[in-house]
Amino acid sequence: MTDPITGTHAGARGDARAPGDCVAAVDIGGTGARVRLSDGRTTSEVVRAPGRTVSGAGVDSAALLAGLATALHTLRTAHRDLRVEAVGVGMSGLLGLTARPDGLLGRLSALFRAPRVVLASDMVTSYVGALGIRPGAVVAAGTGAVALGTDFRGQWLRSDGWGHLLGDEGSGAWIGAAGLRAAMRAHDRRPGGSAPLLELAVERFGEPAGLPSRLYPHGDVAGRMAAFAPDVARAAHRGDSVAHDIWRRAAVHLARTVGAALPSGVDPVVSWCGQLFSAGDLLTDPFLDALRTAAPQARPVPPAGSSLDGAAHLARLSVERPDELPDAAPYIRSLPPASGTPRAPGSV
Repeated sequence: MTDPITGTHAGARGDARAPGDCVAAVDIGGTGARVRLSDGRTTSEVVRAPGRTVSGAGVDSAALLAGLATALHTLRTAHRDLRVEAVGVGMSGLLGLTARPDGLLGRLSALFRAPRVVLASDMVTSYVGALGIRPGAVVAAGTGAVALGTDFRGQWLRSDGWGHLLGDEGSGAWIGAAGLRAAMRAHDRRPGGSAPLLELAVERFGEPAGLPSRLYPHGDVAGRMAAFAPDVARAAHRGDSVAHDIWRRAAVHLARTVGAALPSGVDPVVSWCGQLFSAGDLLTDPFLDALRTAAPQARPVPPAGSSLDGAAHLARLSVERPDELPDAAPYIRSLPPASGTPRAPGSV
């Protein structure tokens, strides 16, 4: 098996770990979590768990850990001979919504029975999955949209990621909302509407008059809107100009977002990741076109892997080359504390 980040074959690591040892990779979002084990030679199936929930006190750590415990039990049942020596976790909401991240490190260590844990923002694991540990900028686009630029030393630059009310421009929620607005304009016979999008909106949500009651009181409005993004893609592929323009405008927003995150004084490498880019040429081609305007100096590089791959890479780094693990709270925290790339003041 080839490591998607380093490009080396797993067997090249030789005696880096004893037979039976593995690392766990965890990717936690607002709508779901994924857990995967790897022993350096083979990788387990991905087991899904509930995502993180947020209350007035922030992320509900107890509920999150309970869901991960169920997923871990499924994996341990299928892979009884594997012992977890390190856990890499990418978590949405780590910055600003998690009250005691250092305490969460210890609870994750106890849950996985692992001596080493790396807990990072999902922005970081998306970045590492796409580019590894090297300077540049990465935009991640799924339900939301955020870019991270860093040199892994003094520069940590965040762009967007402010949620569907304040930002996340070009995200799945943004595309879905734009598609639904075009559908409602068609329903009202206002200019700029799209009859194909109206038809798809009725197919997914029911009659337009009832859409507000089905959408606004929902606990995950952004997720509901993002669920319409694949329908906007369907309409675009069928030739609807309104839908096609929505994707083009999304690409422009994402290009501007990642361009704003590029750190200074480094090779301006840019990459991308996230479920939204599974739309393929519908998004990637206009994104690359827009990037040439938004950040002419940028050098686009296709992503090497996913956020889950990035979490696995950080876990392996904590075992094999701990001195190279960045010490960069609040973006990355580790147990035991990292002793590698110095922590910097960081900017958001």
